[in-house]
This record gives sequence, C-alpha cells and structure tokens, in this order.
Amino acid sequence: MFRIWIYLNIKNFLKSFFLNNTSLKKEFIEKYICKQSKKKYLHLFSQCRVAFYFILIYLKKKTNKNEIILCAYNLPEMINVAKNLGLKIKYYDLDYETGSPVIKDIKKNISKKTLAVVLTNMFNTYHDGEEIKNILKKNKIPLIEDNAIYFDNYTLKKGKKYFSGTVGDFSIYSFNIMKNISSFYGGAASTNDMKFKKFCIEQEKNLDTFFIFPLLKQITIFFILKIMSIKYLYKYIFSYIITIAHKYKISFLLFLFYPSLKNVNLKLPKYFHTKISTLAIKNTYLQLKDEKKRKELFIFRKNLHKLYYEKLKNLNSPNFNTIKKFDYNYQNYLDFPVLVKDKQNLNSYLLKYGIEIRFRHYYNCAKIFKEKKIYKNAERYEKELICFPAHIKTKNSYIDFIETKLRNYY
Repeated sequence: MFRIWIYLNIKNFLKSFFLNNTSLKKEFIEKYICKQSKKKYLHLFSQCRVAFYFILIYLKKKTNKNEIILCAYNLPEMINVAKNLGLKIKYYDLDYETGSPVIKDIKKNISKKTLAVVLTNMFNTYHDGEEIKNILKKNKIPLIEDNAIYFDNYTLKKGKKYFSGTVGDFSIYSFNIMKNISSFYGGAASTNDMKFKKFCIEQEKNLDTFFIFPLLKQITIFFILKIMSIKYLYKYIFSYIITIAHKYKISFLLFLFYPSLKNVNLKLPKYFHTKISTLAIKNTYLQLKDEKKRKELFIFRKNLHKLYYEKLKNLNSPNFNTIKKFDYNYQNYLDFPVLVKDKQNLNSYLLKYGIEIRFRHYYNCAKIFKEKKIYKNAERYEKELICFPAHIKTKNSYIDFIETKLRNYY
C-alpha cells in the first residue's frame, strides 16, 4: 500500500475550475479559520513559510529585536526564512520520549532581544503550548504557532473544543499538496493584531500573481501520486520503483516522495513575493466546506493511531520506541511516528514485504545551519524517526501485518 494519500480528490479539483466569486470563497476561508483559531483576522499567503516570512518582517519593524527561538528539529526552509531576514536563531530541543518542546531550553534562550518564539506543532500537546504561552506572556514576547500539520486537531476542556492554532499570537497554516487541507500551494496566518492585517493588505499590493510553472508542476505531482495510490498499479509497478529508488538512492525519484531532501537554497525563491493562487483558494474552500468528510477522516485516522499505539508500544526492543501519546484528538498526526535505531536496515526489510514507510520527517537544523551547540534529541529524531501510513486506505489488517513483520524483525 502506498504510504502517501492526497486529501484533495479529483472531483473537487475539477469542480474548482467552475467556481465563481473567488472573493466570497476567500471570505468564507477567513471566517472559518478565524472562528476555529479564536482570532479576529486572517490573511492568505502563497505558502505557510511565506506567512512566516511576513510575520517576521512585521515584528522586526515593530520591535527592532533580532533573536528568534525555534525547535532544532525542524524544516530547514523555515529556519532559512529567519536566516534570510538576518535574525539570530536560538534553538530548543525536544523530549525524546514525548516529542514535546524542552521548556527549560526556551526559558534559557529568552532575552531582551527575543523577537518571537515559534512552537512547531509536531508531537506536542495543547498543554505544552499553554505552558509556553504563559512564560512568554510574562516577558511580552509573541508566540508564533506553526500549525501546518495539525489542522483540525483539538483538545477537550470541560467538554469544549480548543483547536490547534488557538494558543499562538500568530498561527500559521499550510494548504500544500500533502497536508490535510491540500490545495497544491497555499498558506495563512491568523491573529488578533489588527496592525498586522493592515500591514499584509499593504504588502499584497506589491505582490505578483502566483507563477503558473510551479502550479503546473504541483498539479502534475498531484496526478502522479493519485495514480501511484491505485492498488494494483502500486502493487505490481510502483512498489518496485520505490524499492529500487531507496536501494540505489535515485535522487530524482526520492525528491518526488521527500521534497525536503533537496539542499536548502539559501536564497529565497521568487514565489515568496506572490499572492495565493485562485486555484488554491477554491480548493481550500471546497475542503473546508465539507466538514462531514473531514470529520470522518479525522475519526478514522484517530482510530488508526490508537490501534498502532496499542499494538506497537510493547514491542519490547531497545531498538524500537513509540512516542508517548496523551491526547488522541490533539496528537492526531498525518502519519504514525516511531523511533528506530537501525532505520536503513529496517526500511530495506519492510520494503521486501511491500511496507512503505516515511523515511524522512524533519531535520536537525541546528547541525545543518552550523550551530556549535549539540541538540542530541533533534539529532536522534533525524536519524531514528520513521512514520507508518495513517490515511483512509490503511486497513486494520495492514496494521496487523506491520506488527507481525516488526516482531519478526526484532
């Protein structure tokens, strides 16, 4: 079974070409996410990292501060945004057992020059975000909540839902192709800061229309991945291609499945100065509007996580660890993550049985960007973390099969 599942379906993709009144669709998206994130304002961007870029420009102008605190285990592209803006980056590590931010690292890094702290929703709980927010409130430092892979996740407090994205002073979202709102390209930032919204409106006047070439490239990838997810084509053709790509390290194929494997281009691409595409707005609208389907997918994925966790948490090997879970509604990941000591060998073994894993997640960015201090858990997560599929085509019998093969291996 192919590990990748694109949540945008072909029906909605085709339907988006016949939708009119883009401004009304945009307004719907803004109201929807503002309500979910308990914010007053939302602005749409061409990507999540572009939203991050404009937040940092705004905060720099507003405060004149030049230090930012980020998790060392991260997407290099996000760190690169801060680097390009001349910010000094201070890192925090994550806890090996839970994947939560190491709070004492954040406290240690806070200074009078701290522009903002970024909480990347990755494996953390809602409580982690609240704890960080309370620390920052005392120091009058804004929290940027990176909500790219947590959209629709929530925690329950006294029977009331609190969604991911409600903790940050600024919350950023991604609608890129492999997210649970997948619209090729697209992102957003929500906030209660009216001045930021006005800043974005002014900045948008100088932005270009989104470029057609990257959009066509992403649409092509969309159809390739859809074709690869067809059961028999995957079983008899694509599984062999993927196995060969891993075995012989065929870069152009691996880049298709793991875009973040590409070397970090220190120069920001031109699309950072473009508006969100009309196509992305329409596809985001269609997916947000279909709450029933998203709820079904959310519950389905949550149940898969419970099953994975129950079956794999007691594998009894020092070379295999599950990441502790406390809240299945909030920690409802797009894939099921585990930590393994022998990733390369395990991957080769699993591919022999048609089990494809996500081999790469994020990276130890402190090391990539030549930070002298060692962040041991960020390094361990880069070397050890793999993910199993947790999408609509993942059957319980497939998880049983994975468990059997893992027990045999260990």
